[in-house]
Amino acid sequence: MTEIPSPIKQVRRRKPWILIGVLSAVFILPLIAAWILYFNINRWQFGSTSHGEFIKPARELVTASLPLPLAGGALAPDFFRGRWTLVYMSTAFCDPDCEEALYVTRQVRFAMGQQIEEVQRLYLVEGTPQNPGKLLRLHPDLTVADIANAAGRNFVQQFSKNGHSAPQVGKFIYLVDPRGFYIMRYAINAKPEGLLKDLQHLLGQDGGM
Repeated sequence: MTEIPSPIKQVRRRKPWILIGVLSAVFILPLIAAWILYFNINRWQFGSTSHGEFIKPARELVTASLPLPLAGGALAPDFFRGRWTLVYMSTAFCDPDCEEALYVTRQVRFAMGQQIEEVQRLYLVEGTPQNPGKLLRLHPDLTVADIANAAGRNFVQQFSKNGHSAPQVGKFIYLVDPRGFYIMRYAINAKPEGLLKDLQHLLGQDGGM
């Protein structure tokens, strides 16, 4: 006579599959979600939480070997990889608007707290900046790159609205993601809290400056 499995035995047999399902939900699904977020972050909108202007589509930057007049050497090919980057450009003379923009990027980076090392700053300047001693004293974490040569001029064109024309020097702070995609820009006369809130949103923080 064939034995009919009892309900208890059936439950016991199913438990390993239930356990596997639970473990998958706990460990695998978050990885899938993180993967989707990472590769689609440039395509998503922030709705009412965004304060800058989106670049559509997001533009992958081709990094040029720009001279670093204050540190020596050249900008590394993978400079933008692995960290969020705040970019500002100006002529060799940093006027009050330029000084304010650099101050904003410095304060926004400091406001990231424990995640400060996930954000870096790049100052693109036409030639060697005037008063470099003051610049280094006020902004010791700032990477300064010279864009006065042909390679530099071609490089900064990538920050224009269409990616080809000459950019508006000194008018915007640019945001580059950890994959090297130029994704947003912020007018220098906009409230700096907007840039900070967007960056905190991208790094999973809450708060303000």
